[in-house]
Amino acid sequence: MRKIILAQPPAGLASTIRQSLALASPIGVFAHFGRCRELLREFTRLEFSGRYQGTQLGMLWSLITPLVTLGVYTFVFSAVFKTSWSGSGQGGVMEFALSLLTGLACFEVVSGAAARGATVMAENVNFVKKVVFPLEVLPVSVALALSVQSLLSLGLVCAARVLTGAGLPETVLLAPLGYVPLVLLAAGLGLWLAPVGVAAKDVGHMITAFMQLFFFMTPIVYPLSAVPERYQPILALNPLHVVIEHFRRTLLLGQQPDWTALALVTGFAVVFLLLGFAWFMQLKKVFADVL
Repeated sequence: MRKIILAQPPAGLASTIRQSLALASPIGVFAHFGRCRELLREFTRLEFSGRYQGTQLGMLWSLITPLVTLGVYTFVFSAVFKTSWSGSGQGGVMEFALSLLTGLACFEVVSGAAARGATVMAENVNFVKKVVFPLEVLPVSVALALSVQSLLSLGLVCAARVLTGAGLPETVLLAPLGYVPLVLLAAGLGLWLAPVGVAAKDVGHMITAFMQLFFFMTPIVYPLSAVPERYQPILALNPLHVVIEHFRRTLLLGQQPDWTALALVTGFAVVFLLLGFAWFMQLKKVFADVL
């Protein structure tokens, strides 16, 4: 009687899968970054302050830049194209401006993490050559620095509501919960793209082009309700949309978070980060040879 021999995966592939699963352990990953917290804190500080180093206005640019961007977008989409946030033509300019600034604050975290994640290894070759240095700290610190930047933009939203007499709703205390999936998504994106940026030097240009498309695919300058109904379920799958809506609900509308959506996007962000970490750790050993 003939024996049936089941095909077995190559030993190297099986070993790689086991290593990847071990690297993607939630406890292991968060414990690893916990041990690197001092490095994370220092590189986040350097990443945030470094962009303003040598300028005359220093960190004031972190307030001026979003205000100028807000002014341009508000004029174009509310005055030229007559866009209203309510989608019915009744939304005021201030309502539109604050909704827009909230969306831009979140989008800049993700787009910045993608752009810098693709180039951060090439910009820090001296650390790549040091075998003992935890390179995974670099893209994660970029995400954290961008998140700090977004805090300033959201602070402007809160200040504007106070100055205009609208005040802050009680739900503002729940707004920081949105930073959990936002930071995880941005950090995971940086970890995924860092090895790609090492292998393909022009990936940064591809990311810039894609982010322009992604900006208009995310309900930032328009509400989801303004999209034809057949496309709304597709755009609603965008995890960044859930994060942006969380901040708008809690900061502007005084509504409770959509707990189900927030839980789902947080779960997705955790998995995305863990897989990105495993991907990064498997490939970082060849960075020095490529660079």
